[in-house]
Amino acid sequence: MASSPCAFITGINGFVGAYLAEHLTSQGWAVAGIDRQESTACRACHYLQADILAAEELSSILKTYRPQRIFHLAAVSIPSVVDQSPRQALSVNIMGTVSVLDAVRTASPSARLLLVGSSNQYGEIEASGPIAEEQAGRPVDLYGVSKHAGEMIGLQYAELFGMDICFTRSFNHSGPGQPPLFVCSDWARQVAAIELGMAEPVIRVGDLAPAIDLCDVSDVVRAYASILNTGRPGTVYNVCSGRAISLRTLLSLFMAKSSKTISVAEDPSRIRRYKRAAIMVGDHSKITRDTGWKPEVPIEKTVDNLYHYWIGILSRVTQ
Repeated sequence: MASSPCAFITGINGFVGAYLAEHLTSQGWAVAGIDRQESTACRACHYLQADILAAEELSSILKTYRPQRIFHLAAVSIPSVVDQSPRQALSVNIMGTVSVLDAVRTASPSARLLLVGSSNQYGEIEASGPIAEEQAGRPVDLYGVSKHAGEMIGLQYAELFGMDICFTRSFNHSGPGQPPLFVCSDWARQVAAIELGMAEPVIRVGDLAPAIDLCDVSDVVRAYASILNTGRPGTVYNVCSGRAISLRTLLSLFMAKSSKTISVAEDPSRIRRYKRAAIMVGDHSKITRDTGWKPEVPIEKTVDNLYHYWIGILSRVTQ
């Protein structure tokens, strides 16, 4: 590789992986990564098709690239998909993490490693204020269980083998390119289709009662890079906005983008099997204190970016 320091990303073809690769490249890193597809859209990256469950192959790849920073993003990250195929998803999310830990320990032991987790690890918590990392995890879905298991295993590796590992519990985040299986991208796609005359003026939704913590994906990748720059080894960091927005308010922001009068219909198939906490907001004071990171992109900008992304995608379909 080039003389620039190397950062390595598992799951580089994923929604966040693509943004992280672009951010790291802009910061002067030579970026390498793996995913399961034959090719990548990531320009200026060194890409290899590989499976994180293939520990020996992953170890060989790391020996070749000798990265100083490793970001483990590869996972089955959609809770409903985890529920549909628990054995495969848990294998990827848990044993895949073990495979990454073993490969780093043997092939790149001096690297700093980030294990990306989820706010789903907290489970259904009724907190009086923002949730801090000291809150015990009580996941209520298999996705949350799998990410919490990965974190617990990573903490053990850090203790047993002296590995330099940091952890996140990442709250909701969105932006252009996110699959429409996630609520913000789904709503943006629906509203864009209505605006373009491709769908009737009805947006289909699930439960609108909860309030969530939502970040822009560009803020999230800055957080990940900041953690491996100045974060403390063995530390878990919330990556979150620290603000609550109700799903009703969020939906109204998307609907306001259209010139059409849109009605709302509840779709039972979009209601989560697991009950959400009424308000789920994270406390980012620890990451802000240790790295200086804080969210910068207003939610209105995230909504605008998503809407115009889907307008562009769907406009090409109609041509």
